[in-house]
Amino acid sequence: MFDEKTLKELAAITAQGPILSVYLNVDTTQRTRDEYRLELRDMLKQIQSEADEADIEAARRYVELEYDWSGRGLVLFSRQEEGIWYAFSLAVPVRSGATVARKPYISPLVKLNSLYGRYAVALIDRQGGRFFLFQMGELTVQEGTVGESVHHLRQGGGSSSPGRRSGSAVSGRKEAAIIQRNWRDTIKSLELFCQTHRPRRLLLAGNETTLAQVRELLPKALQKIVGGSFAADVEANEVEIRDRSFELIYELAHKRHQDMVETVVTAAAKGQNGIVGLDETLSAAHEGRIQVLIVAQTYHEPGYRCQGCGYLTTQKVARCPFCGGEFAEIPDAVEAVVSQTVEKGGTVEVISDELMAETKIGALLRY
Repeated sequence: MFDEKTLKELAAITAQGPILSVYLNVDTTQRTRDEYRLELRDMLKQIQSEADEADIEAARRYVELEYDWSGRGLVLFSRQEEGIWYAFSLAVPVRSGATVARKPYISPLVKLNSLYGRYAVALIDRQGGRFFLFQMGELTVQEGTVGESVHHLRQGGGSSSPGRRSGSAVSGRKEAAIIQRNWRDTIKSLELFCQTHRPRRLLLAGNETTLAQVRELLPKALQKIVGGSFAADVEANEVEIRDRSFELIYELAHKRHQDMVETVVTAAAKGQNGIVGLDETLSAAHEGRIQVLIVAQTYHEPGYRCQGCGYLTTQKVARCPFCGGEFAEIPDAVEAVVSQTVEKGGTVEVISDELMAETKIGALLRY
């Protein structure tokens, strides 16, 4: 299964020869398997002069003979001569394409991980809750808790004589007390679920009125990771929950990206902890100062990498100012800084070109 640990592992790879990176949309609800196989052959034909034949054959063989077609997206990295081979079947679709470089092309995976990596959904009603943990759209853990049954107690059970009190208020209080106990127990279970599995974000699902009241009862630690909520029936299955959560995640990401771009640009303009522009970003990445990197989805620029310390630059210089090493030209300095940031523990947000029209690339710095 693909996770953040694997992403860092991929970011740290630098091969002696060309690595083949393949992304293939394999959603069989949209097209047939044969159509996807043909698309792969066409992609591999376009880069056959750059990639080793052994890697092209490994990718072709895997899709035609080994892949089980259980996912919606397939990602392959191959450098057979150096023992490099990764195959990830994802529950989320990918944009098809193939590239060849000394490092795996991970930006599409970075974007998917930012959207769909390790999040939880809590489906809550008046009696209990069901908790789902998703990783890249795949359900990895499901737990639940059930409390005391909530019955609509009969109204008007008391005397109807003038001046006598009816039983409706008492019944209402009993029902409310049961619901409150159930919610408290459900929240305790949810808190333990999140402490155990550590989701990056939490989504709430259920009846709108119920969720409004439950959210007020959440401890601060859970409130901090709640991203939003959506309506769902208590009997909804995992596919329904996943698909509804995808819709909400996409909406939340668009707003988060808008805010992030504004934050970086404003911080850079004020001379605070923000920078914009490729050269400044490359320098900050080498120093390990990048906390959050933002980059436009289709932004690519050639550059140079020091073969000694890995320093990246867009300027052609004879020797590295840090270690004195020689530089090698690389086809994409932007992809290189994405990998470098992931490897050093920073966060990367791959953002739509529309939102990054002016900025292209920038970062929030640790110091």
